[in-house]
Amino acid sequence: MKLSFNTETLFKNKSIYEAIKLLHEHGIAAVEFWSWHDKDLKHIRRLQQETGMEVASIVVTPESLVDPSRRSALLDAVKGTAEACRELGCRRMVQTVGSVVPGRSREEMKAALIEGLEACVPVLEEYEVISAIEPLNTVIDKELSDIYLNTSEEAFSIAAHIGHPLVKVCYDMYHVQIMEGNVLTRLQNNIHLVGHIQAAGVPGRHELYMGELNYDYILDAIKQMDYDGFVGMEYFPVHDPIYDLQQLHSKYYTG
Repeated sequence: MKLSFNTETLFKNKSIYEAIKLLHEHGIAAVEFWSWHDKDLKHIRRLQQETGMEVASIVVTPESLVDPSRRSALLDAVKGTAEACRELGCRRMVQTVGSVVPGRSREEMKAALIEGLEACVPVLEEYEVISAIEPLNTVIDKELSDIYLNTSEEAFSIAAHIGHPLVKVCYDMYHVQIMEGNVLTRLQNNIHLVGHIQAAGVPGRHELYMGELNYDYILDAIKQMDYDGFVGMEYFPVHDPIYDLQQLHSKYYTG
């Protein structure tokens, strides 16, 4: 199993450059992060060359997939992020789909979402990068309350409908547990549609052992699945994260 570590959630008081160096010093080999446009990609690339650190995923610059009037801006956002991925040797982008559009039905927005993803496919093919759409919870994290895509069930149905190997789902177990439950069964049944996996304790979005999910069981099960992507640690630590990250890496990382 390949593990990656989100520098923005795990190290809120450190720059990504400091976080990469620190993680490398403790034997960790892959990171992921959210925004790319506020970072010095050439600096990150130099650190990669020095440390061998891999970038597992980057988040697409937020732009609506469910609003057809934003299609041009969407394609610009996807292409810009794909270029950032190419710079860093990254093969996966995590993509949120945008907020509910007032006056439009869910059926209309779902149709626009599918059309938007299909429009992105030529860009994904050009850059050879996966876009993994992410369902988010709209219950606990109130700033996400108007997000359109909030269940993995719908995300999987959309990815299956498109049927392209570069259009997948980001399966964030924190969000799935809040909205749907049955985290492991859903993952096992749809692993062929998963482009990236993320983990955090539920509730609270803290360390994996601080919550109701049995991550030892879940991560052991993921090892048995036909999945060659990363499992990203995307939580907000209560404790100094380094010891916990080292333990996770030594226990589950298989390269």
